[in-house]
Amino acid sequence: MGKYPLYWIIILNNMSLKKKITELIWRINGTSYLKKQQWQLKQEIDNISRTQCELYQATRFHDSIIDSQWLKYKSFSLGGWAADYGLMYTIFRTLNAMKPKNILEFGLGQTSKMVHQYAKHFDANAITCEHDEEWVSFFNNSKEGDYPVKVQLMNLQTIQYNGYDTLTYEDCSGVFVGQQFELILVDGPFGSKHFSRPQIIDFAKKNLTPHFCIIIDDYERPGEQETMHEVQNVLKENNIPFCSRVYSAEKQHMLICSPDLKFLTTM
Repeated sequence: MGKYPLYWIIILNNMSLKKKITELIWRINGTSYLKKQQWQLKQEIDNISRTQCELYQATRFHDSIIDSQWLKYKSFSLGGWAADYGLMYTIFRTLNAMKPKNILEFGLGQTSKMVHQYAKHFDANAITCEHDEEWVSFFNNSKEGDYPVKVQLMNLQTIQYNGYDTLTYEDCSGVFVGQQFELILVDGPFGSKHFSRPQIIDFAKKNLTPHFCIIIDDYERPGEQETMHEVQNVLKENNIPFCSRVYSAEKQHMLICSPDLKFLTTM
């Protein structure tokens, strides 16, 4: 049998195999640990980058509105579920430069304070769709200023789009049938995992003027990305030329506009 009995050979081989397995496990665990550390570091860097970008956008926003005649009430509560400074800056610049006469907004919030002050000053038509009647009452009672906020109360419903459940406003297309809008802001209803806020897809088909701009918030989420991909497909299918840009701050928002408003993608 040679130098060692067979059972010793088996034991030694098993010990050697165990050692190799232990070393392999250690390497796997070490690799997993490093990957976890790398992921955590990337998350921290991303958070720092978003914070820096948000601070930069806050400065730009404050500098832009300081001498505005139509934005008389300049107090906003931003961040969290509300709009970030990046979105507020984009909307302010868009309103200032585009001078839209017909505006549709989905979701009542901080952006509504700006939109409806603009509407009052320039005698524009602005409508905000909202599902929560209590929130509408609280908003109107707590806002500064005497400018009116025109709200269209609408129920929420879950529909199927491309095989996925998604939340939207009930009979949204029917309520606004035949109406055309230059500017549509999309920050409602609550986000869905897939094809979030899909009402904008139908509006891209039927409710845009040739001179148009669409802005959707929370574009960092896959659901909003899927929806805006559908919007772009609709515009292409209907031979409607457009330009687009994704802006980043604490969150992301996407802007799509007609070519005559291309400068809105360079802000």
